[in-house]
Amino acid sequence: MTTNPPAANDPAQVARQYATDQHLQTRIETQRRYSVGKELEAEIDAALALDGSETLLDVGTGPGHFPGRLYAAGHQGRVVGADLSGGMVEKAQSSFAGVKFVQAGADALPFADASFDVLTARHMLYHVPSVPAALEEFRRVLKPGGRFLAVTNAARYMPELWDVVAEANELDSALNALAVTRSGVAAAFSEANGEAWVQEAFGNAQLSFLDNALVFPAPEPVLAYLESHSAWLALGEAEQTRGRAALKTVLQSRFQNGPWTVSKRTVFISAVR
Repeated sequence: MTTNPPAANDPAQVARQYATDQHLQTRIETQRRYSVGKELEAEIDAALALDGSETLLDVGTGPGHFPGRLYAAGHQGRVVGADLSGGMVEKAQSSFAGVKFVQAGADALPFADASFDVLTARHMLYHVPSVPAALEEFRRVLKPGGRFLAVTNAARYMPELWDVVAEANELDSALNALAVTRSGVAAAFSEANGEAWVQEAFGNAQLSFLDNALVFPAPEPVLAYLESHSAWLALGEAEQTRGRAALKTVLQSRFQNGPWTVSKRTVFISAVR
């Protein structure tokens, strides 16, 4: 296997991006407000088919919404969230007091072998330094017969949006780092390599997709979404000003006939220990 590029999983960049939940919340709110089609959380629930008794670990839990939702819905099995960011763990614990949250890296989980019935890794494996090392750790803490589910972005996730970024980058190269964000995430963990990695770790893997879309009513929420990415946050003030102007110029053409639709493909990769 080739080594993941640093664009998506550079530890310093990941730490800056997720020191708090501010920028992640912008992206979550964008998805909540503008998504159309099948709903991601409902599809995850269907894929997991939990009966409520399972012990479950959510790795890369962020502000803890998923385990918090399970607990609030009456899940009886032990539910734990783990995240590398101390800020995220603090936020999650203050929001969902009934769930246990721990600060830990995906490749060094503070749990005994065979501790959990289910382990989920939702939109996080493209941020870890070594996906194979994380998957081996996931396998270790799962019980025999335990189930694993990874959720990630497809290699061609939101292509219309990233085409806009590429066009804007031609107007002003200040956006170059943002323009390569998608390729870095896809190279780090998508259907292109994720299925093979999961197969290698677990001896089995099953791949499925969720197709839906975002419908934006105006350019402003598009800009807010892009400006929440770490590559944007690393730009200087002058570069951000020029980049925003270039993005606005390109986006004008997308909204000439009303709301603008951006397609999404989400990848589910599951396995059994």
